[in-house]
Amino acid sequence: MKIWLSKNSEVSIHDQITTQIVLGVASGDLPIGQKLPGTREIARRYSVHANTVANAYRKLAEQGWLEFKKGSGFYVCETQTETIENSLDKLIAEFFQTARNEGFLLADIKEKLARFFTNESADEITLIESDFEFRKILAEEIKQAINLKVNETSFEDFSENQRDGNSILVAMFDEKPRIESVLSSDKQCLFLKLRSVSDSMKDQQRPSSEDLIAVVSGWEKFLLLSKTMLVAAQIDAENLIVRNTNESSWRNGLSSAAMIICDSLTAKKVDDFQNIRIFHLIADESIEQLKQFGRNFPCPQIKQRKRSNPLQKR
Repeated sequence: MKIWLSKNSEVSIHDQITTQIVLGVASGDLPIGQKLPGTREIARRYSVHANTVANAYRKLAEQGWLEFKKGSGFYVCETQTETIENSLDKLIAEFFQTARNEGFLLADIKEKLARFFTNESADEITLIESDFEFRKILAEEIKQAINLKVNETSFEDFSENQRDGNSILVAMFDEKPRIESVLSSDKQCLFLKLRSVSDSMKDQQRPSSEDLIAVVSGWEKFLLLSKTMLVAAQIDAENLIVRNTNESSWRNGLSSAAMIICDSLTAKKVDDFQNIRIFHLIADESIEQLKQFGRNFPCPQIKQRKRSNPLQKR
């Protein structure tokens, strides 16, 4: 995973590092067990203070994203989630062996698996996410991807009152450990990945140096994420207009922006402006998984995802 840092920005180096690493882990760009570059290496490469890098690493370790191994360095935490590189054949064999040891007949196992994968009776999705603003954005992206009703709940409410029925449970990938710790044995959850910084910036042209770029959202972390990406693309902070839609004056100055970067939910509030660029948070591969779970319902917006990148030039 490549890290972009800019010292000429209102976004601190500390926040640039932590934001990009969290996105790297959540998107799978940084695999479980991956060793991060040493603090001195990062400091030397980008001409920043080693203590700044070390403080960012320590904060991520405290939050459970990284772990420190004495004498070796910082690694992507192995307890954050399970690696997706497990042998599928091994997992299937272990599953069948466990089921047979519990006394289930082979015919019963096949019937249950067939019912699970066809999922014919599923008619809604339950999105589990405790961050309210983040959840609203994710729900909007899911609604655009799949023609099913989307229910929303926090982790706390879900853990206390799991719903009955055949609702498809959906959550972000980094929530896997704690959701699986309370998930009923007869239920499954589809874990989605975030789009990575590198995927979002790949093959994209920078806006011109004269353009004013507006970043608009009701989710503070989206504002930070977008600013981090734009800083990485060497966009001058003086060219940025940042607006939180929870503030009464958020529309001020947007008419002078050559480009408005926003999330899927905010896009509905700024549809009267020109040159909207939507930054989708859910990774394309997870969108495809959702479409498969939804029996491949059509979704015209998905075909437009590449041209709605926040760094796409007008």
